[in-house]
Amino acid sequence: MKLIQGKVLMAVLLTVLLVAGSSFGVQAQDEMPDKPEKLSIIALDIDVDQFGEGVARFEEEYGIEVEWIEMAYGDLWDQITTSIAGGSTIDLYHMSNSWHPELGKLGMAVPLGEIVSQEELDEINEKFYDITVEFVSSHGEQWALPGTAATVSFFYNKAMLEELGYDEPPATFYEMLDISREAIDAGVAEYGFFPGWPEAHEDSMVWFDIMLKLYDGEWMNEDNTEWTFNSEAGIQALTLMKEILDEGLIPRAALETSDWDNYHHFAAGEQIFEINWNMVHGVATNPEVSEIVDDLGVGLIPGIERESYTVLGGGGYAISPTTRSPEWAFKLLTYMKDEAGARGLMETTGGAESVIKELYSEEYDAEFPEEDYPLRDVFRQQMGFAGLRPSDTLSWYSEFRDNIFTPAMHRALRGEQEIEAALNEAYE
Repeated sequence: MKLIQGKVLMAVLLTVLLVAGSSFGVQAQDEMPDKPEKLSIIALDIDVDQFGEGVARFEEEYGIEVEWIEMAYGDLWDQITTSIAGGSTIDLYHMSNSWHPELGKLGMAVPLGEIVSQEELDEINEKFYDITVEFVSSHGEQWALPGTAATVSFFYNKAMLEELGYDEPPATFYEMLDISREAIDAGVAEYGFFPGWPEAHEDSMVWFDIMLKLYDGEWMNEDNTEWTFNSEAGIQALTLMKEILDEGLIPRAALETSDWDNYHHFAAGEQIFEINWNMVHGVATNPEVSEIVDDLGVGLIPGIERESYTVLGGGGYAISPTTRSPEWAFKLLTYMKDEAGARGLMETTGGAESVIKELYSEEYDAEFPEEDYPLRDVFRQQMGFAGLRPSDTLSWYSEFRDNIFTPAMHRALRGEQEIEAALNEAYE
């Protein structure tokens, strides 16, 4: 199937934004315009602590007040789209790496190349991992400066492994499944792991992406003009997912539960493995909510055809088309995404998720000891295996996810349709 460009769900919103934003354009300037009194940021709530130091330095240096509008992740999309569609003056907002193809197409973000020269932008981008610049870029434009690179990690219960006679975690995905069977049969664990595969939900896309890539498949061909997810690799990926579901290595509740709502089972000591975002580490090492504080292990997702793989989440901050001070908004953005912000992020994530590659070089090892930054080395390795979902390419991704792919995936997982037929129907 050829990819259809410009297919968008929110027709009404698109009309509003095209009218509101069609005249917006900014030319890169050598001199800064007059300072505004205040700039506002629609922010992910945890980012205030992680990037607040850079914002405070900006306020002190330039005398411009910065207003944080803090939101939980699940509320951000609606807050951003309604604020901009309503014409509210917003300067910066949190841009998930899965949003920019749609929001950029809708005119809901200002291309950074319209505010600063490409030369200046390239110089700024040099400090970031290349893939993190890629995951905030689409339609030939860069929509944000990258801020976080969330990864999916492999967590395991060391005490359970030792009880079964293992002194190290499994090296391959199939070994992980074999150990899961042993753990269930021996009564050590209720199940092997608990993935999140709900229909019309991003977690299902994350999981199929992981399985597809482990089988060395891809969603699209190299020039992103045709789907390839229904290849032999895709069939193998979905087949294995159905097999472990039917066998009971994972609970059937996985079809209804997101990755944000299932990891407490791992922290409670009910399962031996967990494949999930790095947020699990903070929960599993918190003695107030975890039963496995001293038994937690973490590493790379075990491989199949590929040695390992992780999918990237996270994102950065974009400039709203309703800003009245685009140059100053960009200046603030550079303060948020400097090394101080990256270090603040690493302090709250166990050393993971920073987009500044130099902080993961060997010369910084002594500054970030493993006992204080236990995820830093894992993250450093993960970035050599990291990849992206089609959300970083499609301007109609929400429609593809909610109405085309995950319904087909669920029909196959529930046994309502043959796996190859389901994937081919999604392809067509």
